Amino acid sequence: MTAMTRTRRHLVLAVGSAAISVGAMALAPAGQELDRLSFVTAWLCLLLFAATLLVGPLHVRRTGRLPGNHLFRRDLGIWCVITGMVHFLLAFKVSMNLEYMELYVRGARQWPAPEVRELMYRWAVLGSLLIAALFVLLLALSNNFAIRLLGNRWWKRLQRASYPAFALTVGHSIAFQILEVRSAWLVAAFVIITVAVVVAQYAGHARLRGPGRT
Repeated sequence: MTAMTRTRRHLVLAVGSAAISVGAMALAPAGQELDRLSFVTAWLCLLLFAATLLVGPLHVRRTGRLPGNHLFRRDLGIWCVITGMVHFLLAFKVSMNLEYMELYVRGARQWPAPEVRELMYRWAVLGSLLIAALFVLLLALSNNFAIRLLGNRWWKRLQRASYPAFALTVGHSIAFQILEVRSAWLVAAFVIITVAVVVAQYAGHARLRGPGRT
């Protein structure tokens, strides 16, 4: 039953992600299909990442205990990594070129100054490399063999790499939203998602440290 449930869940996530991506490309202006796909996969990754990090706090709120090997969280995390890595590969094609640098970094006339924009750009690119490395680690941990090999304690410690990965993702997203002057509603959506994750994580940890906890 669990295997069938997970198969269906992966199928839903795969079909949903593919449908959204194909739809976005179909609606993109001519010549901008890859740019639109990069944008959409970035948001899919962020939404799946947020959902993954909300599972634990919700479980704590419901049961008062940390979740162990939570399969739903694991499956969300797998598709977070898949969409994130697709975005990572596409972004290097659409963002790592002279045309992008001239349009959004060195030649941009908006705030902040070009020198600051270039510094933000370089740190955002470095952040993307670190995120990709952490995603590879997290994907490698997303199976029962890794748990048996490492043991629950070390598996859980390494699995906490999701927290710095999310922090880097937030920083990376902020940089590119500023560089590309994203619309106010996208900025608002990003802020809401980020705050929801931070508040939920804090509330979950507070519940575990509450009266009667050791």
